[in-house]
Order: sequence, then structure tokens, then C-alpha cells
Amino acid sequence: MKPLVTTLLLITAVLAQAAVVNRLPLPWGIGPDLVVLVVVAVALATTPMTGAVIGFTAGLAMDVLPPADHELGRYAFVLCLAGYLVGYAPSFGVRSYPAAALAAFGVATGYSLIGLLIGDPRVTLAGAASAILLSVAMTMLVSPLVMHPVGRIMRHLSRDDFASIAGAPWAAGSLRR
Repeated sequence: MKPLVTTLLLITAVLAQAAVVNRLPLPWGIGPDLVVLVVVAVALATTPMTGAVIGFTAGLAMDVLPPADHELGRYAFVLCLAGYLVGYAPSFGVRSYPAAALAAFGVATGYSLIGLLIGDPRVTLAGAASAILLSVAMTMLVSPLVMHPVGRIMRHLSRDDFASIAGAPWAAGSLRR
């Protein structure tokens, strides 16, 4: 039941991002990143491995859903890394909103850096800097509307319910029998 709730939260965030937020005529063409906020809320309540799996899954969904106009795997990679790192945040005493701000900054920066490295003609250094700051500001503006309800739901879910993902043989890098 609890993994189902988490899956529904991610599906809702991905669909809301792809079908609503990405299609809104927002100033400068940049909107809040709801998927990052949900991945952060889930990763804070689970383990780093679960955060990585959830980040990768949500990122891959965003990579393939229209109006995706970038390379496949670009968003999946940065969200996977963000989910993994945010999974360690509670052990360092980092609270949810600072973790969300750092994750939003890291995802936007990583996404832009990958675009610069692979030669995406739409990404320039000056444009990336302003896009990163605007993206983080927009994401943090809506963060209470996403982080608070998702955080409350995740607090009701047990951390141990996700241990099966981290304890899977493939998660350790080998197939034990």
C-alpha cells in the first residue's frame, strides 16, 4: 500500500509538470519544478538508494513525456543524483526546505551543464545562469504547496517499507543468490 502511495505521488507530480506547468505561458518560459519537490520529499523520508531510484524513474518519465525537447536521460541523471544525495540530508541535519533549495539548484545547474557539455544550442552560459536562478526562485515559491502535503503523507509512511529497494541484490551491484 505504501509504495503505491509513493508511486501515485510521483505520477501526479510528473503529469502535473508535463501537462500543466510546462505548458503555462509563464514569464521567461521557466516554471517551478514540481517533480524535484516531490523527489526531495520522498528522498528525505526514505533512503538514498530509494531516492535515487525514484529520482531516476521520475526523471525518465519527464524525459519521454511531451513537450520534452531535450536528450533522453538528461533529466533522469540529474534527478537520480539529486534523490540520492537528498537521501543523506537527514543524517546531516539538513531540513526539508534547504534540501529542496539545494536540490532545485543542483538539478537546474546539472541540467544546464550537461546541455553546455553536449553542445545544446539553446544553452548559453549567461542564459543558463539566469535560468537557474529563476528556476530555483519559482520552485521555492511553490515549495510549501508541494512539500508540506507530500511531507505529511511521507511521515505517515514507514521508512522500513522502502528497505526492500535498497536491499535488493541489484542495488548492491551484484546478483546474490
